[in-house]
Amino acid sequence: MAAPKTVLVGDRVRYESAAGTIRGEVVKIMKDRNARGDLIDWIYVEYYNEKSPSKYSIVRLAQTALEMMKFVVTFRDIDIQIARGEKEVA
Repeated sequence: MAAPKTVLVGDRVRYESAAGTIRGEVVKIMKDRNARGDLIDWIYVEYYNEKSPSKYSIVRLAQTALEMMKFVVTFRDIDIQIARGEKEVA
């Protein structure tokens, strides 16, 4: 499965790795420098942490690495798409 071309704030996503699966919601996307010094987008995903059930955790993922990851947008609200001009109001 290919990584999504665009990830939007408010998208519900799933990320699978050898350590487990994270299901959460994109809470922000910020530009910051990576280890090489390039300015890239970083995606912040808030998810439920089973080890600490009273609070949520946030993972920070580099957009440039999404193609190598099992990262899938599972739900995108139609209101987000309309606000960004990706869809027309029916």
